[in-house]
Amino acid sequence: MADCFRRGEYPLASHLLYTQPGVLDDDIPSERKLGIEAGIAWGSHANATVVYTDMGISPGMRLGINSAQMQRRPVEYRTLAGVAS
Repeated sequence: MADCFRRGEYPLASHLLYTQPGVLDDDIPSERKLGIEAGIAWGSHANATVVYTDMGISPGMRLGINSAQMQRRPVEYRTLAGVAS
């Protein structure tokens, strides 16, 4: 998110927000599904989907990428300097 802010962007990292204690439990499949659905819903209002690939692409990220592509929203792949893959 810091990299996005440095670029003048306004990021939303739903996977960080929704997994906070007392919100949703990523280890409970129904709650994980709800979090992914909420992230995709918010993403539909974004100008682009930015994917940081330094640690790979998770199944949840793949769902977000697919959603962006179906909505014809640009997907930009980035890496962070100094982050081990």
